[in-house]
Amino acid sequence: MKTKLLKVLLISLASLSFYKSVYAHGDKTPQHGGIVIVEHEMIFELVRSDSETSLYLRDHGKPYPSEKLSGIVTVLADGIKSEIALEPAGDNKMVADIVIPNGAKILLKVKEDGHHSVTVRYSF
Repeated sequence: MKTKLLKVLLISLASLSFYKSVYAHGDKTPQHGGIVIVEHEMIFELVRSDSETSLYLRDHGKPYPSEKLSGIVTVLADGIKSEIALEPAGDNKMVADIVIPNGAKILLKVKEDGHHSVTVRYSF
């Protein structure tokens, strides 16, 4: 009985050592009311509004500067494909002048100077 209890205790303590790795890339909780997806060790938060689409980027929980980034938003809704550029909007924010309707599928491509592009997919 003592051996079994000791094993359970050791396994429980060992599992706690993995706790920090759960948040290795930062907290995945939306900070701007959007949908969060982690891709290539970055946190991408896509936010829809009635006038535009915003993308917020974080790396290891810290805002990732958008000034050297470029991107494209592709929206597929009701059989119609629309593409528009994502533009840096200060700090870790990028914006596109496009409204994402319910039921749409979204493809984001974000690229930093000198690096390959990262593709992120969303469905609404």
